[in-house]
Amino acid sequence: MKQNLILCTSDVHGTLSAYSYLDGSLTNNGLSRYKTAVDNLHNQNDIIVVDNGDSLQGSPLMTYALKIQAKPNPLATAFNKIGVDYVNIGNHDFNYGENALLNYLDDLDALCLTSNILYKDEPIGHTVVHQTSNERIALIGLCTDYIPNWEKPEHIENFRFLDPIETLKQEIAKVDVDKIIVFYHGGFERDLKDGHPTEKLTGENVGYEILTTSGVDALFSGHQHRSIAQNVLNKPALQCALNANEFMVLELESMTPYLSSMKDYDIDKSIELLIKPFDEQTQLWLDQELGQIKGHDFKIKDPFQARLYKHPYVSFINQVQKEATQADICGTALFNVAIGLDEVIHYRDLVLNYAYPNSLIVKEMTGKVLRDYLEQCADYFIVKEGNIAVNPLFDEPKPQHFNYDMLDGIEYTLKISNPVGQRVVELKFEGMDVQEDDVFTVAMNNYRASGGGNFHMIPECPTVMEIQRDMTEIMAEYIQDKKIVTVNHHDNIHIIL
Repeated sequence: MKQNLILCTSDVHGTLSAYSYLDGSLTNNGLSRYKTAVDNLHNQNDIIVVDNGDSLQGSPLMTYALKIQAKPNPLATAFNKIGVDYVNIGNHDFNYGENALLNYLDDLDALCLTSNILYKDEPIGHTVVHQTSNERIALIGLCTDYIPNWEKPEHIENFRFLDPIETLKQEIAKVDVDKIIVFYHGGFERDLKDGHPTEKLTGENVGYEILTTSGVDALFSGHQHRSIAQNVLNKPALQCALNANEFMVLELESMTPYLSSMKDYDIDKSIELLIKPFDEQTQLWLDQELGQIKGHDFKIKDPFQARLYKHPYVSFINQVQKEATQADICGTALFNVAIGLDEVIHYRDLVLNYAYPNSLIVKEMTGKVLRDYLEQCADYFIVKEGNIAVNPLFDEPKPQHFNYDMLDGIEYTLKISNPVGQRVVELKFEGMDVQEDDVFTVAMNNYRASGGGNFHMIPECPTVMEIQRDMTEIMAEYIQDKKIVTVNHHDNIHIIL
């Protein structure tokens, strides 16, 4: 007897192919493997196939496709070939602006479920009542409403983001069904065993609160890239890893949740052939030689050491930001995926190291706010067994190493054994101690300028300048202009016990 299953991907981040853009090697993930999984499961079961958002952004192929405004959208084309029935929207799906998102939705055969995001005052998606072989189930799509805290204003000027909990309650009241299944592009704000908060309750993640909402029978979540398939508050709760490494499955009769790994499925050649024209163009774009970088070893061999001692690659990014903005101080993070640079730089190196389409913003900041900024950065470290280590909150439940910034233009010392909030023990600008009422211009990416990563002291600072271009483009032009880049790398950050 056939079973009724829901299959759900989340946080695919543009990973269509099962081949690496770093070196062309075969990988264990990708939507071309998912096509095989869907076909195999469809042969034996009645299935509903859903994607839970954050699908447009994250891979070189999609970066290039959206850069040239490829039509049809290659991700939508792949989802259509796979047979995706419904999609939800994620926060990163707004990263390339309104037209990119609307074109993607227009190219999809799938229906959009997202009911708490309004476009020109109309929901971008709708709740669907789906009839299985033996019951009626409501599929409700929600997204974190925290997006305006991160996204470029011009990308979302025609959108409104409603409270997901209030929207959920309204949607539940509209339907008369046997089961209510929620797809939420957001994560869990509380421990799944005892319910204690695991982060500041900003509203970015409300997955646990969704599970407490009357009427909800199961929750598919995302955003945090965790591998979860368990009962929470006696309800199935699921989430999967990013980049199409696995997918979520819910058996509707037994309400049993589990995860399935993409590596267990062969590559479907039809998907690889489908994206081949885009892939070939992407490879040519990535293979452009931009210039050379000299003076230091810019490969990242140990990410922790690279953050503890500020790697020359970080100095390079800050140097580019300095030239682009002429700010007094520049700050950047080392992203989770960063591997550094070879001496000869291609566009591929920049895209793989700087994975997000961030723009540049310059804030006017007092000495007091600058110190608060650095105190938040110091949260990244703890003392463990007499040594400096990474605060576990930056590893679990979601790796957030991109929320530790390193600043150039100042010299500062962080004493990690001091109490939180009292770790900046030295802070100098041009050799002078920084005073609370000193005023500086500080360059950073738009995510940090909006307060992303709990940097709540930054958004209220006056904005001096905005450069509405992707950092990869800014870096590429900088390298092409210089031909040979020499980085002024300073040992200006001191992390001590």
